[in-house]
Amino acid sequence: MTTTSPKSEPEVLTVGLGEAGRLSRRRKLIMTAMMLVLLGGLLIWRFWPAPAPLFTLSDLQGVYYGMVRSDGTNDASVIDRRWSSEQDGYILPAACEPLFEATVLNRVPPGALDGVSTFWQLDRSAVSLFTYRYQDVSSADREYQRLADVLDNCRDVPVAVHARPASRGMLTVLPLILDASAPPQISYVLTTNDGTKLAVHVLEFDNTISWQFRYDPVPDADLALTTQRVMDSLTDQLRAVQDLHR
Repeated sequence: MTTTSPKSEPEVLTVGLGEAGRLSRRRKLIMTAMMLVLLGGLLIWRFWPAPAPLFTLSDLQGVYYGMVRSDGTNDASVIDRRWSSEQDGYILPAACEPLFEATVLNRVPPGALDGVSTFWQLDRSAVSLFTYRYQDVSSADREYQRLADVLDNCRDVPVAVHARPASRGMLTVLPLILDASAPPQISYVLTTNDGTKLAVHVLEFDNTISWQFRYDPVPDADLALTTQRVMDSLTDQLRAVQDLHR
């Protein structure tokens, strides 16, 4: 009896994933979605506006270089806490003292690094404008919020300044008319019985806080507008210098 062996099947070389290895429709959709997410993240990173650069002391000097008097001159100087001397005196009630620390009492805020200041003498009026620099935006924001909270509790309260210039009167809040892009600001004035005014305007801009301190022995019906114009000019200078680093 003769036995025949079955013919051997030819070998087949398979290239690629084959039927079992092909990507399913679901996997293709998942991979496409992942690629879109990565692409979207890349576009956001590329075109999302970068955070504003923090101000340096040199930046503040550049800001105050443009804050000139009506005669076109400027005498801005650097504030260094090592050489600053506090004014003797105190404020009553003591709870309202923070509103006059940096101005009347000439105290450098605890969290401030340094700053720049300038001064104008206008007839009998005197105006001080100065900006302190903080380590970061959150540090400046905490100081500004501290002052804003104190003002909320001291508005329409009799206040006595036992320092130069000595003053006693009612502390009131000056009205502000700000556009949507304006930085946070508060403004207040201590008015004595003879009409003398100690006006303060505070502005927060990124990692800086600026004070305008105005002593005006002549009644000024447009005091709020006068102080606002100075702070608007300062804001323009701050933005212009900041834009140079973007």
